[in-house]
Amino acid sequence: MQQILTVDYEILYFICHYFRNDFLNPIMLFITHLGDGGAIWIFIALIFLLKKQTRIFGISMLISLLAGLIIGNMIMKPFFARPRPFKTYADIINLINQGGYSFPSGHSLSSFTAATSFYLCAKYKNIKLNFARVFLVLATLIALSRLYVCVHYPTDVLCGSLIGIIIAVIVVKIIIKKFPNI
Repeated sequence: MQQILTVDYEILYFICHYFRNDFLNPIMLFITHLGDGGAIWIFIALIFLLKKQTRIFGISMLISLLAGLIIGNMIMKPFFARPRPFKTYADIINLINQGGYSFPSGHSLSSFTAATSFYLCAKYKNIKLNFARVFLVLATLIALSRLYVCVHYPTDVLCGSLIGIIIAVIVVKIIIKKFPNI
């Protein structure tokens, strides 16, 4: 376990001290704020609810996001109570103020829950996956931005992303099985 914690710190230290620059800072801040509260994903899901043809996308995204909020933010974060990296290490400088606990990354979890839900529904509906790919790239950028602004460790982001994918797979399977004609 200590090796994982050491690698977590070393990766974050490298990003914080050698990768950050004045050009990327505003871009990464913009990207990280896109994920605040899952707002971008909620907005997209609500748009999909408007048309019958895309309703399954919106429903699966919203249910997945709700499940992710409960599992990740309400259960896992208080249970693990991992302090943010900038609170543990003085040489890790955060670019944004962020309260709460670090594990798992809620931004990563919500982004991958929504993007994976959309991807799976698109496959189910046999629709071109162009939007799904864009959403997966956006989810990846949001997750990586959390490392760039130094409010999460790499394992927070990785686990948040994996948990989001698992939640989406389960939710979409249930929706398709119980409501195949949505």
